[in-house]
Amino acid sequence: MRYALVLLLVLLFPAPAHAADIGGFTLSAEATPISVLLTTDLLPVPAEPQGEVHLSYTRTELGAGPIGRSVASSLWPGAAVGTGLPQLLGFAYPVQVNAAHPGGPADEAKSGMKASAGAAKAESFAGAKQEVPFVLTAEGLASSSVSTVSATEARSTAVSSAQTISLLSGLVVLSGVKFESVAVSDGSKGSGTSTFALAEVTVLGQRFPVPSPAAPPEGLLKALAPLGVTLTWPSAATRIEGAQATSVSSGLRLTVDVTVLRTRLGLGGILDGILTPLLPEELAPLLNPLRKLEVVVGDTEAVANASASAALPPPEVPAPVAPVAPPDSSSSGGDVPATSPVAGSTPPKSIVTPVANARARTGSLLDFPGVPALLVVAGLGVATAAAFGMKSFGTFLLGGAPCPSGHPTGVPDLRVGP
Repeated sequence: MRYALVLLLVLLFPAPAHAADIGGFTLSAEATPISVLLTTDLLPVPAEPQGEVHLSYTRTELGAGPIGRSVASSLWPGAAVGTGLPQLLGFAYPVQVNAAHPGGPADEAKSGMKASAGAAKAESFAGAKQEVPFVLTAEGLASSSVSTVSATEARSTAVSSAQTISLLSGLVVLSGVKFESVAVSDGSKGSGTSTFALAEVTVLGQRFPVPSPAAPPEGLLKALAPLGVTLTWPSAATRIEGAQATSVSSGLRLTVDVTVLRTRLGLGGILDGILTPLLPEELAPLLNPLRKLEVVVGDTEAVANASASAALPPPEVPAPVAPVAPPDSSSSGGDVPATSPVAGSTPPKSIVTPVANARARTGSLLDFPGVPALLVVAGLGVATAAAFGMKSFGTFLLGGAPCPSGHPTGVPDLRVGP
């Protein structure tokens, strides 16, 4: 009885549908554990920030063709410098590794950096201890970007993490940082996730555990305000548009007002009151090189978009036609049907008119394939009339009237001798 019940359930529940094969696709993944953005009055650049640097930066791209590319850099100065130096100065930015498909190289590795690219996978990794004097020190910093495609799925994954990040010579310390974004497309719909985690924030030795990533710990913003530091809590979101998925984690952002921080540390009075009067007016900005400093922790982005491959239509198979039985000459009664049913064959539908076998009847002299009999008769008549007309016209020209002298008329027969 139990076996019968199991068999009944198996029959009632249909088998799961198989995903369609992937045709075209576009994938990208990008991860940056730490970004430092500088706003200064020393550089005459109208846009802000005037300077940027990304630590342990990774990016991958994969598209139909197939075309793959990956880059990893321990110290990435942004796309304008990282990819623009060959055009400006004639040599590539040295602190990076690149891989490309099909042009190559297929993989490249340096200290703390690794990149590879193929027809179905592009991957990059960067990780090492990082230190920017007076700004930050990072332990366990790492990021990875991976883009892969299979027969039924296109996927991008971006991950950035750090064990400890010490900012502004230890004034602010972040622990247990991890950001991850995943985007998937199967050719018909997109899906994805974007998450982040932060274990603890320490400000001037005061610890603020993070029980939930949804909001900053109570009292953290008040502790940062006297230092001139504004905190923007991270966010994560996934946007689905048909077969495309975009997952983004916007990292934790610390914006430092350098003027307020100098005053809080007791440096404002020394620089502004003693050194500024001693310097020419043109050199005064050198004492305050930075106006604003921003540190972004944990940016990740993953994008996946794919389309199902177009299925070729099956070849047209003609419907089976029942064979025609020849008439039985020995039978003496009744008309013989044109076709007779054959066992195991499906009779033709009623909308199909049976075609008589050409060998089953005697052909006519006027039967020309594809030419009506009336047209054939009319053509023969026209040809006969034209021939008779041409003959009469020739007779009229060459010998149509008798000669008054009694000589023979017409064209002489040149084949007969005199």
